[in-house]
Amino acid sequence: MNLFESAVLVKQKKPLKIFKLKKPIPGKNQVLVKIIYSGFCSSQYGEIQGLKGKDKYIPHSLGHEACGRVLKIGMDVNKVKKNDFVVLHWMKSKGKDSQKIEYKDKNGFKINSGKITTFSYLSLVSENRITKISSTDRKNLKLLPLMGCSIPVAFSTLEKILKINQNKNILILGSGALGLPMIHYCKYKKLKNIDVLERNTNAIKKSKKFGATNIFKNLNDFNLKKKLQDNFYNYIVDTTGSSMIISKILSFPVVCKFAFLGVPHFREKIKFNSLKINYGLKLLGSYGGNYNPDQDLIRYLRLLKKTKFKFNMYIDKIYNLKKINKLISDFKNKKIIGKALIKF
Repeated sequence: MNLFESAVLVKQKKPLKIFKLKKPIPGKNQVLVKIIYSGFCSSQYGEIQGLKGKDKYIPHSLGHEACGRVLKIGMDVNKVKKNDFVVLHWMKSKGKDSQKIEYKDKNGFKINSGKITTFSYLSLVSENRITKISSTDRKNLKLLPLMGCSIPVAFSTLEKILKINQNKNILILGSGALGLPMIHYCKYKKLKNIDVLERNTNAIKKSKKFGATNIFKNLNDFNLKKKLQDNFYNYIVDTTGSSMIISKILSFPVVCKFAFLGVPHFREKIKFNSLKINYGLKLLGSYGGNYNPDQDLIRYLRLLKKTKFKFNMYIDKIYNLKKINKLISDFKNKKIIGKALIKF
């Protein structure tokens, strides 16, 4: 019996459990992938902590960004073949959605799964959640899982949602896995002021090295308050998910494009005077920044390399699967600023 290890959420706000699961056979529109590196995203932390409320799919696998090698394809899969290297991403690409995916342990106990999960040595993935990577673009495999979520979502939000232009001013709320690549992209696009609201000491240091113009530690900073009062910013983007911060920012007379990427706790509410919308305030939701892996993944990866993105500074630490709960603890305690990877 072929078994593989997988980290599974069995109860919210509790450590993940390592299960030994049966090797699955890919069905229609499914691809079996041997995971090489997986990223860890704040979305998974939110799932574990129940930020969106009760999780009705427990027990289930986790993870939505990785790179790996195709082991086997199911019926009607045309975009990849055995031994292709692929990036796994949660945003849809070409191909079809697969049927329901689930795993079983040796005793027949069922583990639920989404159309993509990555905290495991093997993963059964829907065809439209993978993109083939050529030998030219896979020279450093640990960079590839970064193209499954945070960096392309950050870039795409700026490019497609906010549509930033040079010589304009932006305020980025939070400089973590989303904020740092945003700073980099804004610098590449030659924005005049790339300001950041961030209180974590290590994140502040990274923000400076990535190219932030000004960094404000809190909302009571005199210079930040003056800029907000004077409607200085053309763009504001939130990566924190803090309803308190967003509501406070919107209490100022800001009339700009304001994009939302952070995920607030499901019980939190944002308060603001809707009259600002009449005056020109644009509140913009960003579902993955409209990231299109087919069009954007390779383009963004090559842009990162061309513009000398600080990958080594962005990747904080690499763990193995048995240390997954240590990773989660480090994330909770703000020891992970950019990205943590899991190596298989």
